[in-house]
Amino acid sequence: MKEWYTLSFMPCHRIPERSLIVKGKQFPVCFRCMGILMGIHLGVPIIWLVVPSLSFITLVMAGVLTFPLLADGFTQKWGWRKSTNILRLLTGLLCGTGLSIGIVLFSKWGVDMIMTITR
Repeated sequence: MKEWYTLSFMPCHRIPERSLIVKGKQFPVCFRCMGILMGIHLGVPIIWLVVPSLSFITLVMAGVLTFPLLADGFTQKWGWRKSTNILRLLTGLLCGTGLSIGIVLFSKWGVDMIMTITR
């Protein structure tokens, strides 16, 4: 249970300069990972209600929402520029939303497949 409380299962670097610190206590993940988690937790219920079914456009939308995180992370890694914690959080939110589109649509597709096979 402790790994859920401390989020130790997350593959995050936990660099203090890139993590939220409140009253001297560091949040267990960095801003980017926090944004991904928030995007998934907020996105799944919203996407479940809004997006009806799996289509090419929704898959492209999921990819487009994931791209800013990749661009931010790699341009920072290659030393082309420095990222900020706000930018890390925002790109994490977008990526988490894109991931939630994939999670919801593929789970709906899986349920439809199971229902079709078991009829």
